[in-house]
Amino acid sequence: METLKNILIDSLNGFSANDIPLFIFQILVAGLLAHIFQIVVNKKLKTSIITNSALIATTIAILSAIVKYSLPFSILALAIILWLKPKQNDTYMSKITLFIVGFIGVGCGVGSVILTIFGTLILLFILLFMPLKNNE
Repeated sequence: METLKNILIDSLNGFSANDIPLFIFQILVAGLLAHIFQIVVNKKLKTSIITNSALIATTIAILSAIVKYSLPFSILALAIILWLKPKQNDTYMSKITLFIVGFIGVGCGVGSVILTIFGTLILLFILLFMPLKNNE
């Protein structure tokens, strides 16, 4: 039994089994914040400027949580995911919103959930009162 416990601990990359609910909470918050951000931006611009934001943010949150103690690798994972995204609507606003969604994932994935929530709320507040245009 002790061997199975050691295998589980070693496989969790420094996490304990008690950290799994926190990990799930971080992923859910990342997806929820990114989806809310997507809804607000798309309604504000009256077009679908960003799609699949919850999937992108949760993927980045999972990768960031796996490499929690390596911020450079988290940023590298973010850059790779943003680079792999199809460039069907490659406008300035789509790049910025995708970048923000990516950092929502990184923020939640490294465990700064409360700071990410406050930062996202401030961004949403700014977006609601700022005139935006989707310039090509």
